[in-house]
Amino acid sequence: MMRKCLYITIFQALLLVGLSFGQNLPITEIRKDFKIGHKDEEKCKRHLTALNKHADSPVERGYEAAYYMFMAKHSGNPLKKMSYFKDGKKMLDKEIAANPNNVELRYIRLLIQYYTPSYLGYRGNIEEDKDFLMNNLYKINDKEAKQIIYTYLKGAKMYSDQELALLGR
Repeated sequence: MMRKCLYITIFQALLLVGLSFGQNLPITEIRKDFKIGHKDEEKCKRHLTALNKHADSPVERGYEAAYYMFMAKHSGNPLKKMSYFKDGKKMLDKEIAANPNNVELRYIRLLIQYYTPSYLGYRGNIEEDKDFLMNNLYKINDKEAKQIIYTYLKGAKMYSDQELALLGR
């Protein structure tokens, strides 16, 4: 009986340790799903919930802001749509103001602005961010993140072949 209690206690301790390590944010999955977050409500909500709980870095908070803006697409209430968009915009602008040289934050803003309807008035940094990315993407140390960003930008058809050559260096 004593041995059984000991095994149960050890199992519970291991489970607790495992759960605490399991709370890491799946940033690679969040990056990959960024291009479909506005289309897939379930993924958008799942990532937003995880980001709300665990976003500690500027990049994670940038994706949190983007997923807030994506939620506008998934809401039927016009006031809620505007609230999601404005809150996300404010969050993203705050992160970029605090981290103006963060390549991934500028990538997030570029894509949000590039695909946001002009009547929302959030398109003022497109050329600035395109140029910034073209001149700075090579500085990202995370090879997987760099490849995800490059592949998406290449497919977005917003860069000329010459600009893509600079972007892909």
